[in-house]
Parts: sequence; structure tokens; C-alpha cells
Amino acid sequence: MASRGRSRSDDAPIRVHVAVLRSQPDVFWVTPERFAAACARHPDLAPRVAVEFSWDLEGFEAAIERAEVLIGWRFPTQSLTDLAPGLRWVQLTGAGTEHLQPLDWLTRGLALTTNSGVHGPKAAEFAGTALLMLNHDIPFFATAQRQARWEKRFSGVIEGKTLAVIGVGTVGGAAARWVKRRLGLRVLGVRRSGRPRRYVDEMYRPSELARVLPRADFVLVSAPLTPETEGLIDRSALGLMKPGAGLVNLGRARVVDYEALRERLERGTLRGAILDVFDPEPLPTDSPLWATPNLMIVPHISSDDAEQYIPRTLDLFFDNLARFVTGRALRNRVRKGRQY
Repeated sequence: MASRGRSRSDDAPIRVHVAVLRSQPDVFWVTPERFAAACARHPDLAPRVAVEFSWDLEGFEAAIERAEVLIGWRFPTQSLTDLAPGLRWVQLTGAGTEHLQPLDWLTRGLALTTNSGVHGPKAAEFAGTALLMLNHDIPFFATAQRQARWEKRFSGVIEGKTLAVIGVGTVGGAAARWVKRRLGLRVLGVRRSGRPRRYVDEMYRPSELARVLPRADFVLVSAPLTPETEGLIDRSALGLMKPGAGLVNLGRARVVDYEALRERLERGTLRGAILDVFDPEPLPTDSPLWATPNLMIVPHISSDDAEQYIPRTLDLFFDNLARFVTGRALRNRVRKGRQY
């Protein structure tokens, strides 16, 4: 067997193990039927693959011992190297890695890749929908309906207003493109590198939030959860937002101080908020967020395309498989230092 990190030039089948979890919604299942459909879309590579499946990790240990590649989401990380001495690459069926942290199990030569990019089209459309809902006070009217209260509130068009995107990666970049082209928003961006990106009018680093938040009519959070981003939108940052601004979080819950956000919504200093991510999930029934005015709660579904999530994930896998067999760099490879 080829050593980890080198080009795989022999013609032996590439042993792939797919670990499917019934505890997840079936939109995330890499089923034999979906894998076969992906093989049909990639006929040049499909004959190179010998695939096995496990459900809920039943038979996982026996199968992973033979595998070079693992496709999955949750699996026993600390014993993975012992269980799978020939494992060279793990392809996640999601974009986050916090459930696998710390990455001390990720040995040198074992690649970990995410399916970042799969979420972009759906997340961008959802972000645009959420911003339109905030602009037209839908969270306010939903609150009034629950209270059987007839209260009018008038709004203007969204075109020409300003959006701040916190985390201009795959999702944030796709959202910037969508709202710029379809809604006519001015877009301010915040990203770790500060590098410019198309469809973002002005780009800043996280240390420059004070230059961004007071100018934004809407704030879209799409940053991953890392030690640097945890608590980034804290009480102080929320206090910088202009009165009447709205917030959408499609990133991770702990990037935003939800208690401080709740207080501002209770006081009416923010127009509204739409949250798709929570910690823990599901959101406990006794959470005060359920009764917070002008807040809409979405159960972490904003970026998961019911029809295309797994097909797009598998197309990404086969693209990376072509790189894997020739020793080229894999797309979306996780860097331990950054944790994404």
C-alpha cells in the first residue's frame, strides 16, 4: 500500500468506507443508491473504487481496517489510527469540524477534508430570504400574531441598504454575491485575512469590527467556530450596531452572544433577528429565546439542500479522488492550526 501523503499510482482498487448515521436526517445519508448515481456521473473514476457501507457504526471496525478513505461525519477518532492503519483520507459530509476537536487524532499524512462549498447556493438564497424578512419586519409581525395584536409597521425597499458579512468564506461569499446581484445591497466584509473578494465593496479584519457594525443595516454571521471567532459578536459588538438593524446567524451559535442579543431584542433596539444555529441543538424547550420578541428560530436547516446536498458532496468527493490518486493537493483540507 502506498504510504500516506504520496501519489497513489498503482491500479489496485481504492477501498472506501462510508459510515452512515440514521440519527441524522436522511438528507445527509450517503446511501448505496446515491453513491451509485455519483459513480455514473464520474465513469472514469468509478471503476477505481471499492466501497463498503456501515450504518450506525455497525461493522465499522472490521470495515475501516481495510479502508484507505473514510466518508462520514461522526466516528471514533481517538482509536482511528489503530483501527485503520492504511487510512489516508477522511472526507466529511459536513463543513464544520468542532465535533471532532481537538484534532490530536489527525496524524501526519492523514488528510481531513470538509464539504465546504456544497452549502453555498442554498445558504445564499436563505440569507437573501432572511434579509428580506428582516427588512419587511416579518419577525415583528410573527410576534404580533402570537400575541393576537394588530399593529402596523411600514418599511421601505431593501435596495441600497448595507449588509455586513462576518466571515466571508464559502457561505458568506455566496451570500454576498446573491444579495449584491439580486437585492442591490452594499456589502461590507469581515474575514480573517482581510483579503478583498468579489461582490464585497469593502473588506476588513475582525479587529476592525468597530468600523463595520455601526454602518450596517443588517449583519450576516457566517464565520466558523474557532478560538478566534468564539464570542466575536459579543455584548460590546452588538452595542455597536445601529438602532433598528437586524441580524442573521448562519455560522455557529457561540460566535454570537445570544443572551446579549436577546436583551437588545427585548428592549427593541434591534429590528429583529433570524437564527439558524444554537448550542446545544435542539434548542431546549425552556430557553428564553423561544419567547423573545422579533426573533425567528430556524432548526439548523438554512444551507442543507434537500435534493442536492449529497449529490454535490459526492461530486466534490470524486473531484478530490482524482487529486488523491495523482498526489495533488485536496480541496477543503483542514489545517489543524486553524481548525477549519
